[in-house]
Amino acid sequence: MSLIIILMLSLIFAYVLVVSYIGPMRILKPRQKNFLIDGKVVTSPSDLGLEYEDVQIKSFDGVDLKGWLVKSVGDPIGNVIYIHGTYTNKAFGLKRAKFLSENGYNVLLIDLRYHGESGGRFCTYGYFEKFDLSEWISFILKRYPDLPVSLFGISLGGAVALQTAGIDNRVCAVIAEGSFSNFYDLIYEYQKTKFKFASKFLTDKILENCERISGLKVNEISPLDYVKRISCPVLYIHGKNDETVKPWHSEVLFRYTAKGELFLVDNAGHVNSWDIVGDAYKERILAFLKSSCRSKIN
Repeated sequence: MSLIIILMLSLIFAYVLVVSYIGPMRILKPRQKNFLIDGKVVTSPSDLGLEYEDVQIKSFDGVDLKGWLVKSVGDPIGNVIYIHGTYTNKAFGLKRAKFLSENGYNVLLIDLRYHGESGGRFCTYGYFEKFDLSEWISFILKRYPDLPVSLFGISLGGAVALQTAGIDNRVCAVIAEGSFSNFYDLIYEYQKTKFKFASKFLTDKILENCERISGLKVNEISPLDYVKRISCPVLYIHGKNDETVKPWHSEVLFRYTAKGELFLVDNAGHVNSWDIVGDAYKERILAFLKSSCRSKIN
């Protein structure tokens, strides 16, 4: 009998630990990765031969947010703000910044709150980040008031871009690669993929504690709700073999987007479509940006 009691107490302790601490912290404080090229850590645009400027703003709630501004090679035709994914930072956008700057775009690469060099205690998956990104839009428009602003988000960054475009009509175009459509569904699916088991009860309890700890509201982290308000064109890119964020997320987002394009890539996984299709990836992006912001560029 004592063994059964010990086992039960152990299970209760494990449940409380997972629900109250381990689960929420894995979500709110994702572990950071370094961006590598040929095994070397990339720490600045100069590592790729790019000239840049360190830039910084302060969020509405006092968080220091940092970024790099890579200027266009030649006369600029537009501004692109690059927003990275979970576990990463602005350095992961440098290869994209290189080809965009070579094709006439100023590229602002930002670190989301809690990521890279930016401050912030938690990652909130767009709940607070959409307001941060809106501040970055104000920043780039002060520098280049006559140039259109497009958002280019990868994974989490795509979800943040969509939520921002839903509240900020200064956005000319959005590229969302590997975005999720709904935060709750993302976390529930992550359980199934990572642990081969998922419980809505467990998900509910973990997310309730995420709300209590960070101040986010789970039901309000829904890019699907925001895309219904977006008036500018949106290009969705998604690997058909993506197991991190299933392709159906982009498919349903596209279905509810007024001016949407959907680029599903055969044999691609999570945000690696460029590796699979090569130059076709760059060509699709450049053509989309040109057509979406044509009236402002011309």
